Amino acid sequence: MAAVPKNKRSKSKRDMKRNSYKLTVLNIVECPRCRAKKIAHRVCLSCGYYDNNEIIKFKEKSKEKQKEKATTKTKSKTRKQIGKISGEEKVNETSKVEKQKIEKQDEKIAKEAI
Repeated sequence: MAAVPKNKRSKSKRDMKRNSYKLTVLNIVECPRCRAKKIAHRVCLSCGYYDNNEIIKFKEKSKEKQKEKATTKTKSKTRKQIGKISGEEKVNETSKVEKQKIEKQDEKIAKEAI
């Protein structure tokens, strides 16, 4: 047989039991090493330190790589730049196809304008 309660649990006792099943707010503190916000008693995700000990080792990115990424993100390809990479002309079959598609689109737009 299954377990059956001997007496009815009152609403007050039921609610007191449910009170312990709530979520708690995490304590967010400032990392003493890098001043980033982190959860208390956890490893800092920005510097990888906990209690002045390095727990997670991050690969240091050079400033040159960061600058290259920033410049490549800001540059957008124009129609003249298709097939050109860093000043050197490298025309691939795909870039030729792209040029042909762009030319066809330009022709269609010119025909519609007339």
